[in-house]
Amino acid sequence: MELRSHGYPDLLARQLWPTWVGKGNYRFGIDSRDALGRVLSVAYQASLLHEEGRQVTCRIALCAETDLDPVVLAPYSFRVLNLSRARPFEEQEIRRLSPAVTFYRSVLAVTWSEGRGFQISAVVNTGEWSRDLHTDLPGMIHPIPEWLIIHVRAPGNLVVHLGSERLATLMNGRIEEHVFNVFSTNWMQRHLKTPANGKSTTAVQQNERVKFRSDLREILDVSFFRRIIRIIRDRRLGGTLVIGPRPLSEQLLEPGGALTAKYRVEVDESSTGYLSLVDNLFSRLTAIAEKKDEETIGWLEFLKWNDEIPYSFSSSYLDTAGWLADMAAVDGCLLLDPQFMVLAYGVEIRVPGTENEIVYRAMDLEASVTIPESAEHAGTRHRTAYRLCRDYPEYLAVVVSQDGAVRFIANHRDQVTYWSQLAL
Repeated sequence: MELRSHGYPDLLARQLWPTWVGKGNYRFGIDSRDALGRVLSVAYQASLLHEEGRQVTCRIALCAETDLDPVVLAPYSFRVLNLSRARPFEEQEIRRLSPAVTFYRSVLAVTWSEGRGFQISAVVNTGEWSRDLHTDLPGMIHPIPEWLIIHVRAPGNLVVHLGSERLATLMNGRIEEHVFNVFSTNWMQRHLKTPANGKSTTAVQQNERVKFRSDLREILDVSFFRRIIRIIRDRRLGGTLVIGPRPLSEQLLEPGGALTAKYRVEVDESSTGYLSLVDNLFSRLTAIAEKKDEETIGWLEFLKWNDEIPYSFSSSYLDTAGWLADMAAVDGCLLLDPQFMVLAYGVEIRVPGTENEIVYRAMDLEASVTIPESAEHAGTRHRTAYRLCRDYPEYLAVVVSQDGAVRFIANHRDQVTYWSQLAL
């Protein structure tokens, strides 16, 4: 078998440069491929370091000095601490600053000037919600400036963004430029199907004057699903989520079934978690719509009326996603229904394998082009998920590796298919 080559900062810069040129982005001091390579090299070297036993992780944003004016940052709800004396942009300085720049709360702002070159000029507080700043949803909870942002996630793992757009990922010596927004696909929506009218509470259903458009519930569900996966990934412990119809799961959880749960949940007597959160939000939005004499509510109204929604919603949203991610940390998988109701956790998948099993890696969103692979190339966690989706096409599985890679698995067109995500 021919040995594969690996990508490093210079190769990442080489692949990114045409994209950077194509976007007309001769700015932030990056006017050549070598300059881009030097910036990526500093971030890469920082990713290999530790500060007092803790792995260096952070976000580095290249921006203009004028971008750091508090007035300019105010529309983004960002706060800035401008350093009275700029620090050199080098890996050891990033290492020393990293404890004060936690990944989802702040970014290191790097500016460039002709006389001084690249320097760390400020620390920008973006807030906990900033983990959603680079989503591919048709609307974002917060906007983000058009900065060049480098995510330093793990040793040798860089994710490069321009504003909210991901340009490329370097992980495990692999460079991936294409991005799969799997959450927008038809097959994903089938697995995350919500009630057609987007309503979930008796109180909202009884209000016939105010109608909810489907986009609100769909985007809320996708955002919540992404957040669970991100939390699992960021903990670097790995985990598996399995989503499927509740009746089928209850059947397979019975003695002798394909699923064995160490911790099965009495669903009817338990907190509804995410559904309760959505119910409360919809009730609040209904009251706001009545006050404003609006007849329909969708994602745009949710964004527009965000200031009138209690902060407790945001806090509960974060807490509930973290709660589900906690259960996924237990050995086995977390079993959910399409409404994110917990059915069981610590679930063992007992589906026998077959000799010379083949799975298919999707090369596009709808898997119109696939590459066959031996299932034996994957670990136990992946193989059990493959087998479950093979025998029970109703299920969607998400396997998060300890290195942070995410794999979505589904029985697509009668073959077990996976979509690999190096960044999410």
